[in-house]
This record gives sequence, structure tokens and C-alpha cells, in this order.
Amino acid sequence: MKNPIIILCTSLSLLFFCGKIIAEDKSVKELSELQESISSLQKTLQAGSKEKNLLENELMSVELEVSQLNSALRQLNNQVISLETAQSDLERRQETLQQGISAQKEILAQHLRAAHKIGAQEPIKLILNQRDPSKFSRVLGYYNYFTESRTNKLNKFEQDLAALDEIIIELDQQRVKLTVSQESLSQNYDKLTLGQNQREKTLEKLMRSLQDDQKKLRQLEKQRARLQTILNSVEQTSKELTLSEDYLPISSRKGSLSWPVRGRVAKQFGNIRSGSLRWEGWLINTVAGTPVNAVHQGRVVFSNYLRGFGLLIILDHGESFLTLYAHNQELLKNTGDWVEINDTLAHSGNSGGIDKPALYFEIRKNGSPINPKVWLAKK
Repeated sequence: MKNPIIILCTSLSLLFFCGKIIAEDKSVKELSELQESISSLQKTLQAGSKEKNLLENELMSVELEVSQLNSALRQLNNQVISLETAQSDLERRQETLQQGISAQKEILAQHLRAAHKIGAQEPIKLILNQRDPSKFSRVLGYYNYFTESRTNKLNKFEQDLAALDEIIIELDQQRVKLTVSQESLSQNYDKLTLGQNQREKTLEKLMRSLQDDQKKLRQLEKQRARLQTILNSVEQTSKELTLSEDYLPISSRKGSLSWPVRGRVAKQFGNIRSGSLRWEGWLINTVAGTPVNAVHQGRVVFSNYLRGFGLLIILDHGESFLTLYAHNQELLKNTGDWVEINDTLAHSGNSGGIDKPALYFEIRKNGSPINPKVWLAKK
């Protein structure tokens, strides 16, 4: 008869294992549903946008192209830095080997001169030159040590010469790769400049078309309505999302959340924006390309372009809290990704039609915007 304790332990282990598999399957299903929901919503918004402002559509197209160029440039830049570092390492190894080979040449020359003085019958002459027979074994020992040392040095010399040849070949290949990457980098910079110039022209046309305050107000109201559509969908879909096992409730960090980006707050929560519209978050001036970081753990529930907000990321932090990060030049996380505190979500920019780089940051609770000042740590 089997031990009942063993049976119980085995049953509990199986229950735990099955529970874990079910939880993982549930999480995958939830994420899949979220991605499908957001994808469907994005298609609806894109279809609707075709009938809207043509200048806004043109701006979106140009800004997405500029974002792709920025991403390609960042990757090429990292590649060039990596190649330059590898080249420097190879050059240092080459110099070290060359110095070692030069020193070995001198030592081997000394060995060969000593061997030449002794002559062809080295061991016999050394023994016959010893009048004291008791010294024969010691002389032979010295001679064997001398011969072994010379052989080792010759072997090391040959190995270092071979290694130097390999490094010279590798260095030549590395220089070719570096040249190609630097040329690609230069070409992409030229493309980026053209893209940015096109963006400036399109934005200027758009601003001229919105000089009338009422037109500007209507445009901002439409942008807010689009955002609200996204948020409603996100809140509906993300309610059932499973949080990470080591999740820390965001409510426990009130007043101590990390800042999303370095910079000066240009527009504060509640400031008048246009007509009766007020800012529902902070607009933080920053340098283009600055890392935009998650203020808290959470799930990415939106990562795409939204007219008026540019390249936008929305995080769900549980407890009905959302944070929004808008106007980026490049997004680094996808819908469904889990992020930790201070993980880099994006690089800041000016997408969405703003005239200079800035991050628009919002915190929402139960769908309503709340003042970031109460939640972020004091500088």
C-alpha cells in the first residue's frame, strides 16, 4: 500500500502544476484578446480618418516615416559603435602581439647565439667539458631545461605570428563592415533630414488651416474624442488582464512615482488649452531622443500612432489606473508587453503635430484624468 503522505504531496504538486498551466494559458488568451481588440479599433480609426482632414493624414504618414528612420538610425548607430569598439580591441591585441613578437625575437636570438657557440654536438660537448663526473647529470638537466625553454619559445613565437595574421585579416574585414555601416548611417541621416523638412512643411500648412480659434478648438475636441474611444476600448478589454506575480500596487507609491522623462513642465494639469478645454496631464519639454520610462509596473495596452498625440503608449497598472505617454519619436514596446518600473518605453520626440520635442503625460483613474503632481516624486 502506498504511503498516503506521498500520494497527498504528489496530488498537490499536480494541482499546482496544472493550475500554473491554466493561469499561463489564461494570460496568453487575455493578451491575444487585447491585441485583437486594439487592432480592430485601430483599423476602424484608420478607416474613419480617410474621410477626415487630409493634412492630418499627410502629417501622420510623414511622422511615421520619420519614426522608422529614427529607429533605423539608432540601430545603425549602435552597430557603428559596436564595430568601432571591436576594431579598437583588435588594434590593441595587434599592438600587444607585435610587442610580444619583437621581445620574443630578441630572446630567441640570444638562445640561437648560445647554441651556435656550443656547436652541433651540444650535449656531448657540454658533458666532455666537465672534468667532474658528478656534474654530468646536473649539466644534462641544465641542457634539457635550456632546450625545452627554447622549443617552448619557438612554439609560442609561431603561435603569436599565426594569431597576428588572423587579427590582421579580421581587422581588415572589420574596417570594411565599419565603412559600409558609416555610409548607410550617412544616407539615413540624409533621408531623415528630408523627412523632417517634409514634416515641417506639412505642419506649417496644418497650422495655417487652424488659425481660427474655433477650428483649433474643434480639432482638439476631435483629438480628445479619438483618445477617449481608445481609452474606453482599453479599459473594457484590460479589466480581466492578469498582473505579474510580483506586482506592486500603484496606489502604494502615491507621491513617489518615478518621472517618465527629464525636462521642465511646460503645461500643467488644469491649465487652459483652448476655449473651455484644459490640459488633462503634463506637457514636459525635453530633448528629442530622450528615454521615456515607465513610472510603474504595468501592461502595455496601446502602442501605436494616434492623430493629435503622435506615437502613443498606454500602460495599465491595475486598480483602474492608466498612464499615457504621447508625442514620441519611436516606440520600443508592443501591445501586451509587461514592463517594470523605469523600463524604457520610447524615445521622446514631437510627433502628433507639436512644434518642438516634448512628452505629454497623463495619469487616469477609472477613466478620469488626475493631477500627476500628486503622484510623481518631488524633484
